[in-house]
Amino acid sequence: MDQKDKQPLVSVIVPIYNTEQYLDACVGALVTQIYTHIEIILVDDGSKDSSGAMCDEYAQKDSRIRVLHLQNGGVSHARNKALEVMKGEWVCFVDADDEVTPYYVQHFVDAIEEGIDIIISEAIFVHEGGVREKLSYKSYGILPLTEIFSVNELSAHGYACAKCYRTWHMHSVTHGPTLRFPEEIKFSEDLLFVMQYLAVSPRAKYIPYADYIYYLRSGSASCRVFPFEVERSCFCRYIEQMNQLSVLAGMDLMQVSSSASILAMLFARVRNCMYLCGELTRTRRVEFYRSVTYEVKNAILNHSQSSNVFVRTGYRLFMTGEHWYLLDTYFNVIMNLKHFLSRKN
Repeated sequence: MDQKDKQPLVSVIVPIYNTEQYLDACVGALVTQIYTHIEIILVDDGSKDSSGAMCDEYAQKDSRIRVLHLQNGGVSHARNKALEVMKGEWVCFVDADDEVTPYYVQHFVDAIEEGIDIIISEAIFVHEGGVREKLSYKSYGILPLTEIFSVNELSAHGYACAKCYRTWHMHSVTHGPTLRFPEEIKFSEDLLFVMQYLAVSPRAKYIPYADYIYYLRSGSASCRVFPFEVERSCFCRYIEQMNQLSVLAGMDLMQVSSSASILAMLFARVRNCMYLCGELTRTRRVEFYRSVTYEVKNAILNHSQSSNVFVRTGYRLFMTGEHWYLLDTYFNVIMNLKHFLSRKN
């Protein structure tokens, strides 16, 4: 029997959009992996530069590379299309402007064991000035949901990359349709995907290898403001997923500091977009505030330390007593003043 027949095939999915300047380094790191039994799916998401042609050239040189050419639909759509055609027993993701060490896949394969469906590794973050920062975890080995969130703070590290997933859940009739990236959401979609996967297989194995090199670049989705329904959908989906995982964990994971901080951040994004985009009437803005449950409101109030003094003051004065119209007036004035000062400068 061929040795490869005993080794699991690992699919590596790379969504690509206008990243011609980074592709040689990214794909070069993949084709030189120590573990060779892989398929590399390059998804050209309607690139307007030479990325698509470069992908075709890579495929001509390495039979393990498959190329999908799509009309532009966003990173989640690109990943989902690759998930539909992948052949691997395991799958991991790499962004086209990032790199990995030669042992990225090998270390995942070495960690595979029965009953574990998701493996999580460390990562290196490279800031724009070139400074490198290592993401390490407090606990390693096989962990239950309680430790995944409270000890290793998955809510703050919910990237799709630097993780490897068993694929059979994604093909199953029961779970397959739900184990996809939410295409209607443009922010924190990685975290929601990982949470969905943990809802199906609520244990993870952490390994102490920093093989993923994540380049932090300006212009990320965290800096953009999306329409109200997009931001609200992300906020609500996060709450829904967290509630589901809390039931499985037997504890309220929203009370974990890192989870509540992400909740407060997502609420702030919805709050800001309501005033910056100008889509909503005052009545609809107040309706959103009123829709926030008591438990969620308290989690936001207790974990907004990173917000500026004006935000904390508004929450303390008006959100505590559920004075929603006063809260709306307060933030409407604050956001208009902020806009006026930014234009003046």
